[in-house]
Amino acid sequence: MGPEGPGLGTQVHLHARIFRRTEGPPGSPWYVDIDDLADPQPDDPYWYGYYGSQRAAVDAACQRMAALRRDRPARISQQALPRATSAA
Repeated sequence: MGPEGPGLGTQVHLHARIFRRTEGPPGSPWYVDIDDLADPQPDDPYWYGYYGSQRAAVDAACQRMAALRRDRPARISQQALPRATSAA
């Protein structure tokens, strides 16, 4: 049973996908994302990241899933982005 989702009375069943990619940031071939197993949105997951090793990707996914279970999960498109700062 997952945490309460964005809608009233809905459940979010989180799962992580981890795989090796040939594209992405240099030195970070491992991609990981967390999404709702019952309603996957590959281009709008709850969280994602790129890592240098499979172990680092698994560890990050486990930590993020634990945090999402404590908090109310929100897809990337629903999360507030940090305000940009200028480096002058």
